[in-house]
Amino acid sequence: MEEEQKQIKINLDPILYALSNVNIRFTEEVFDFLMVSGNQARQFCASPKHAKRIHLLLGKCLDEYEKKFGPLETQLPEKKETASEEKIGFKK
Repeated sequence: MEEEQKQIKINLDPILYALSNVNIRFTEEVFDFLMVSGNQARQFCASPKHAKRIHLLLGKCLDEYEKKFGPLETQLPEKKETASEEKIGFKK
């Protein structure tokens, strides 16, 4: 008797602590935020005015959080260095 192979497709949400890439770009009309984790990505688009409103709301919520639980110590990650001509190829 032959066994049938079954394939199950699973769509998992990206794990934020394993976030590997964030890309933000904007024009006069669109604010675009892209998060990539593993083989999955999420993209959020908003007008600059709505992006500002989201920023204000998050700021307000973070202020309330810090009043209740204390200040959050964090900083932006350092920008990754891009390859330059001196760093490409073999060392002499």
